[in-house]
Amino acid sequence: MRTRTPRTTTVAALTCAALLTAATACGPAAGGAAPSAPASTARDPLAGREPAAVLRAAYEETERAASKTAVISRRTGTREITAKLSFEGDSCWGEVKVGRAGTGEILVDDSKVSLRGDDGFLRDQFGSGPAKSPDTADGWIDVKPGDPAVAHLVALCRDGSPARAFPADRTALRRGPDARLNGRPVAVLVSKGPGGTDITDHVALEGTPYLLGHAETGPEGGSVEYRDLTGPAA
Repeated sequence: MRTRTPRTTTVAALTCAALLTAATACGPAAGGAAPSAPASTARDPLAGREPAAVLRAAYEETERAASKTAVISRRTGTREITAKLSFEGDSCWGEVKVGRAGTGEILVDDSKVSLRGDDGFLRDQFGSGPAKSPDTADGWIDVKPGDPAVAHLVALCRDGSPARAFPADRTALRRGPDARLNGRPVAVLVSKGPGGTDITDHVALEGTPYLLGHAETGPEGGSVEYRDLTGPAA
């Protein structure tokens, strides 16, 4: 349905047009500039700080968070693994997808690794041999953390920990142009890691300066994004 223009608006527009014909300005005064949008005055919360200090503080803030979710993508040998893991205290749990194999769930703490999943996921963990029988009625299988069959699952939780992700021997650390990650403004810090790997970290520019993203190149490179951070821990 066509929208009708109110009569008063139409009359005002015609009057303005007539005035313009008579060389009388309508709107801003003649010769004056139209008002421009104010320039951004957002303060850079990291201004003047050394990149190394910014980055270490960001890792520590994220580590101290009472809980957090890590979205992880990594290569381990021939495996392409993605996971969405939650962290609280010393425990790590969530969904894991192994490319061309299957999908499962894991729960990792200091004493054991518990897992369950579809047939493809379980075959990927235990190879061609028979999978271990479930230890619970809802299909969870308990394995010792040192079992080689689950070493890559333990590594996922380790990779998701910001305490583990900060290499001590970074070089060429510098701040690049700021960007946005999942809609949030972030400072981008780039550096070199062991073996010349390229490392990119994203630090929040609004609110608590958490580490929001970490990525590495290399044969077993990968990335992690941190979401749903709450804290700090008590």
